[in-house]
Amino acid sequence: MVRLGVLLVWLSTMTAASAAGVASFAGASTCGKCHAAVTHTWAASHHSKMVQPATVAGVVGDFARGAVTLRGSVYRFRRLNGAFFITESYLTGEPQEHRVQYTLGNRRIQHYLTTLADGRIVVLPPTWDIVRKNWFHNLDIDDPEEAPGTQVQIWNKNCYSCHVSQEKKNFDPQKNSYQTSWLDFGINCERCHGPGAEHAAFYAKPGHQGKPQHDVIVQTKLDAARNTAVCAQCHSFRDILVDGFAAGDDYYDHFLPILEFTQASGGDPAYWPDGRPRRFSTDAFGFWQSECYLKGKATCLDCHVVPHNTDIDKNPQLKPEVNTLCTRCHQAEGASLTSHTHHAANSTGSSCVECHMPRTVFSIKAKIRDHAMTVPVPENTLNHGIPNACNVCHTDRDANWALEKMNGWWGPASRQKLIRRAGAFSDARQGNTAAVASLLAILQQPSEGALVRANAAGYLGRFQSDPAVTHALLAALADSEPLVRAIAARAINPGPESRAEVGPALGALLRDPTATVRLSAAVGLIGMGLREPPSEYVEPLELAKQLFRARAALDADDAEQDLAAGRFYLLLADPASAVKAFQTSLKLDPQVPVQYLLGGAYAEQGNFAAAKAILQAIPMSDDQYEKAQRLLKAIAAREGAHE
Repeated sequence: MVRLGVLLVWLSTMTAASAAGVASFAGASTCGKCHAAVTHTWAASHHSKMVQPATVAGVVGDFARGAVTLRGSVYRFRRLNGAFFITESYLTGEPQEHRVQYTLGNRRIQHYLTTLADGRIVVLPPTWDIVRKNWFHNLDIDDPEEAPGTQVQIWNKNCYSCHVSQEKKNFDPQKNSYQTSWLDFGINCERCHGPGAEHAAFYAKPGHQGKPQHDVIVQTKLDAARNTAVCAQCHSFRDILVDGFAAGDDYYDHFLPILEFTQASGGDPAYWPDGRPRRFSTDAFGFWQSECYLKGKATCLDCHVVPHNTDIDKNPQLKPEVNTLCTRCHQAEGASLTSHTHHAANSTGSSCVECHMPRTVFSIKAKIRDHAMTVPVPENTLNHGIPNACNVCHTDRDANWALEKMNGWWGPASRQKLIRRAGAFSDARQGNTAAVASLLAILQQPSEGALVRANAAGYLGRFQSDPAVTHALLAALADSEPLVRAIAARAINPGPESRAEVGPALGALLRDPTATVRLSAAVGLIGMGLREPPSEYVEPLELAKQLFRARAALDADDAEQDLAAGRFYLLLADPASAVKAFQTSLKLDPQVPVQYLLGGAYAEQGNFAAAKAILQAIPMSDDQYEKAQRLLKAIAAREGAHE
């Protein structure tokens, strides 16, 4: 039951500054008192304006239009005394007017947010397209065939942690309400530099000397992994494991990437079949797959060299016709540009980014550049529908033409790794055992990088009837990359013949230095049926139980997460907590199939009356019905045994 893809949590011990919470943060206005110049630059950036109060200066949508019809529903707009209002019948079926409290976005589109009586901050359906100057329904951002007609986007649930700074969700599952708070609108100084209250207080003292004793301000002295993690805290498709990431922290002590192998097939996938990002806001995952990062240890700031205003359109060095950022490292290619590109020097075909960073990532009403910085692979276009840079530009040609040109100019060698990767992941997704050999090769090759290797480990978990797979996953538990260890620990599912070997290996990871690895090891051990652990496991496992509860509380506003938490509590022989989690899940979403599990949790408590009441209410048409009937018979037998 713990292998359902829901990402559980181990809350690591945080630094003193992080543990102090909001009190350790000074806020952007305090930073600006000393750092006026950089604050001025930052204040003009998109980062500073992610979410803002809805003011006359900040609202760009045409509220004078009066009304629009979107997806068959009428939405009305009104502006009065500097305030903005939207009337909709989407939320309740009855027309309601809401005052727009916040705007979200200011570059390509702008959403409008309001707070409901229960504290939910919702995204109102009408969204303004800044580029095209028109209104559209915000659900049109996703695949229209996938977006449920009654879906309500709850900003302080679904968009938690990235649009404002030092945010606290503050969801109360008993009241089913929020009291969300934050320190600053937008992405403030301390999101990138760490908590600065002590720093500010020290330098505000007259006659100060030296440096603060516990100054945790981060500037540039970070290795590539921790440097890029500052951006990846938002620019990655990840699950929050430990709330409160601060600049300089280990990414894997707070987040676990949601990798390609976990995603459902079809629709509007987050990744291309080769594991590269397809959807926006995952720039870090593309970059972490690039040779620039893996071999060159480059960071985001090596290209986005104006750190306080990373807006692409305001950074001239990022213009596609400017190659100097690339040729400072790739000097030979820069010195003989046309012989490398086979295009005229001043043409699009001689732009480094047009060939190696094509616009193959789908953003909101736009396409953005792929940060994996790969070569064009027409074979993957032909076999897997993955776009290649040649045909992104030459739309009048097909992939066979591009393949002929690539082979003629450069030969096939440079593309083989990407071809094998796409083939392995695609075969694995279809359950084809032919994928195993390629997946094993990817997992065992360090040069593939942590994300790709971890994705291979995740897929290998589907083929554990092959002894070679269990052996490889067992070896991966000692891998040098924490992400590979974490995914291997979650994927491995040993048979009886391997448990004696796998158990101690997972047990050793309970003291791993990385939080996600420790958590995954605990999940793996409990999933193996560990009930009375050896003495050396007792302390870390008990800590895992306590800390899991804290993370479950963070996601208590998500019905699926509550369902997963309830399952985990059942495995921990804690039916009381399971009952609470299942009840919350049902309260949030009555359609979640949790009744059978809730009945089981009641039965484990000995509350047979409550168990029978909920189990007997499950109709024959429900997939839970047969299991419920078996459990009812078991309850009757237990009751009879006590008579």
